[in-house]
Amino acid sequence: MKRLSNRTQLRLITEISITPLLDLVIMLMFVFLLAAPLLKHDKALTLPVTRDSGDAAPPSSVRLFMHKDMSVTLDGAMLARVDLPFALKHFAAKHPEAGIEVRMHRDLSVQHLMELMDTLNEAGIKKTAVATHADEL
Repeated sequence: MKRLSNRTQLRLITEISITPLLDLVIMLMFVFLLAAPLLKHDKALTLPVTRDSGDAAPPSSVRLFMHKDMSVTLDGAMLARVDLPFALKHFAAKHPEAGIEVRMHRDLSVQHLMELMDTLNEAGIKKTAVATHADEL
C-alpha cells in the first residue's frame, strides 16, 4: 500500500527572497565607493612660462612631408635625403621648443617612418606628430 503525505507534494513558491539581491547591491556600493576616488583627476594644471623676447614667435610646428618617391619637403622647401639630418639639427638648434608634423605617404613602409623618427630623435626634436597623406603634394 502506498503512503501519501504532505511532504512529497509540490507547492509553488510565491515569495521571493531579496537577501541575495541586497548582498549584491551592498557589494556594488562598496566597489563604487572605493573606485570613485581613484577616478578623480584633480591634478593642478601648470601653464608653460613664455619668454617675452620681442622677436617674432617661433613656429609651433613645421610640416615634414615624405612623398611616395622618397623625396622630402621640410616646411615647403625640397631637401635631399642626405641634407635632412643637418637641416633638422639646424631647426632644432634655432627652435628648441618647436615640433615637427611628419606626413608620410600612405604607401610607404613603416621602416621608412622608423628611420625618419630615428633621424628626428638624433637631431634633438622631441615633439612629433605623425599622419599619412594619399596624394602627392
